Amino acid sequence: MDAIHTIILTIGLFILTFINPGANLLVVVQTSLTSGKNAGILTGLGVALGDALYSGLGLFGMAALITEGGQFFSGIKIFGGLYLIWYAYNMIRHPNSVQMYTGRLSATTSAPWYVFFRRGLLTDLSNPQTVLFFVSIFSVTLTPATPLWAKVLAWLGIVIASIIWRTLLSIAFSLPAVRRGYTKVQQAMRGIIGVALGAFGLRLIYEGFMRR
Repeated sequence: MDAIHTIILTIGLFILTFINPGANLLVVVQTSLTSGKNAGILTGLGVALGDALYSGLGLFGMAALITEGGQFFSGIKIFGGLYLIWYAYNMIRHPNSVQMYTGRLSATTSAPWYVFFRRGLLTDLSNPQTVLFFVSIFSVTLTPATPLWAKVLAWLGIVIASIIWRTLLSIAFSLPAVRRGYTKVQQAMRGIIGVALGAFGLRLIYEGFMRR
């Protein structure tokens, strides 16, 4: 397989996953709606860093450090599941803990930048099985003959695509028209997103204990 074709195929397969409404997408959307564009972008950058770490482990053959870690792998799942459940609980039980952002798109976030960045990073890292997903992509697109430069470019493409997608999400869900629509169904949406994130968390905890 031609190296350039390999790079394009690897990045393309990753981009196809964007249509999957997972925890990463939900947390970026929710943060953009409640705290504005900048907060959403910061959260998305945290998710992108998680993607960079896990794809790097999978790409350069270090996935075994996590997946074969036994108790360590299970521990990450359980911790990640608890984090998602905690976040979901706060969304559902304390709807007023995050004030609805009503300023201009260029306004700064009301909380320190690292709060949102950490939220995105922890959400992404909460599911260590992501590294297995990247391994499955690379097993299809890469071979032992694939040059190092092609692997590096594929990895960079994944990271850049992750950043662009989360940035576009943040911009879209912080548009005034979208936000006005959200205010009409805010309580219901917070409940739906909270339940979805809680379900992701419960699944991770279940998988973590079953692996022990």
